[in-house]
Amino acid sequence: MSSLTLRIALVALGLALVGSRADAQRRMRGGRAVSVARPGVGARFGYDFDAQHTFLGGQFDFPVGRRWALAPSADFYLGATGTPYRLNVDVKFHPPTAYGFFYFGGGLAVLHATGNTSTGANLFAGWEGRRYSPVKPFLEARFVFADRTSFNILGGLNFPL
Repeated sequence: MSSLTLRIALVALGLALVGSRADAQRRMRGGRAVSVARPGVGARFGYDFDAQHTFLGGQFDFPVGRRWALAPSADFYLGATGTPYRLNVDVKFHPPTAYGFFYFGGGLAVLHATGNTSTGANLFAGWEGRRYSPVKPFLEARFVFADRTSFNILGGLNFPL
């Protein structure tokens, strides 16, 4: 009899561990499970209309909630003298739309060119492929306010980690 009790206890413990691991992979809101996107990394390519140069960069995407994500990125200007670059630390928000394609946000921008560094702000809006698909293409329009104001168009791909 104690052998049967031990087996039942082990099965119950195993089910509890499996259930708690599944609960850790989703969040509960209003009694229903809500998925949170996975962290990702991506490549980006764009054009800065003020500097009249293309740039190449990369970004990380760290979801901090169902609709919010931290999105640090770096852009390196191709063919420009003095190796200019821009570092961005942004917060992205996906408003509650049918498929979650659209997003907007803002954050900090640090621009560096030929020994001169300036700090400013970003404002952006964009379109991103399905939030829960493995590869997410995106297209974005961005305003950068620093020692000069610039408008950028960029796009790229994000891959889950």
